Amino acid sequence: MDNQTESRMPKVLILSGDGVSDSEIENLLGTSNRLILSQLNKNNLKEVLTPTFGDILVINVMHLSEKEIELLSDVRAMVPDLPLIVVSPQLSAEETRRLFKFNIHDWMPKPVSSKDLIESVFKGIRTRKVYNNRVHAIVSAVGGSGATTLAVSMTDLAATKLFRKQSVALFDLDFSLGNCGYTVNLKNNYKLANVASTPHRVDAEFIRVIQKRHEHQFYLYSFKEPELNTEVNGYELVLRMLDAVSVEHEHTFLDIPYYETEWKDDVLSAVNTCTLVSELNLPAIKHTIDLIERIQELRGKDFPLHVVFNKWEPSLFGQRIGRKKIRELFGEVPFSYIPLAKTQIGEAVDRGVTPSDISKSSKFLRALLKYMKTLELVEAKV
Repeated sequence: MDNQTESRMPKVLILSGDGVSDSEIENLLGTSNRLILSQLNKNNLKEVLTPTFGDILVINVMHLSEKEIELLSDVRAMVPDLPLIVVSPQLSAEETRRLFKFNIHDWMPKPVSSKDLIESVFKGIRTRKVYNNRVHAIVSAVGGSGATTLAVSMTDLAATKLFRKQSVALFDLDFSLGNCGYTVNLKNNYKLANVASTPHRVDAEFIRVIQKRHEHQFYLYSFKEPELNTEVNGYELVLRMLDAVSVEHEHTFLDIPYYETEWKDDVLSAVNTCTLVSELNLPAIKHTIDLIERIQELRGKDFPLHVVFNKWEPSLFGQRIGRKKIRELFGEVPFSYIPLAKTQIGEAVDRGVTPSDISKSSKFLRALLKYMKTLELVEAKV
């Protein structure tokens, strides 16, 4: 197992109370090779227990006396949102009520089976990731707007500049072309049609089998399978894959094509950020306005949409369609310009590399990074 794979495996923290064996829980969870186990010492909890130290905490106690209640209170003060599983002998009704005041994920009365405990652990981790991980849509307002290039570059910048210690992925939802894979020379030969009839097979292990890893430390899911757009079970398969991928990575970027699919509204209804990629001409702007109205119907007018005009070229005598006119058309929706980088992007595509491999300090990448820093890429902490 390489270091990168190990770093992405869930870390289970184990805390043992008085009178129980330190190895009891470790032996039960040790039957899974998909978990990293870390035994905690209650004497130095304040030094090691932080919200980012592990993915879930399992506390094993002999009873629920005042001493255990005090321990649970200390744990919740240090990690109020960390999923917590308590393993104990049978409790009275009053003890059970006291226990659940600590916002625990699960209580498991002894004897506990290895299978049930592992299942509860993964369910708790999944619940936490669903709330913490972020999904960012890059949507083509019109064909040829260059959204795929932007999606690749935004994922690259996220992995190499903004979130170096987090797992970042790009999911190409244009199954007609699978162009993200071709763009960075990571073609995926796995046939999703093999599992289309049984979409329930999609889980974390399946996702790890089909993913590709780029040398810039982001993961890629890109498949050229046009038949998936009309496959009977295509809708369920795509949504199950999206669900599993978004749980697997802290940040997932989606390259969403301009054409219609049956899952498009479902995806747009669930993402955390949305970038609409357009061009500075009247037909493209009209399509962009249609898309803005559609998303606002799905998400409400408070949802933070952003429009990016790609392939922008400055003009000495002003643009045919100026900023003032665009503001009138877009209302409160913000917009940005990303300069044309024809030579840089052309060379990157021909060589199968990212634009940053051609030039890390180009106007194109500087503008894109500046734009990304205005997005709500991470959840605001209240």
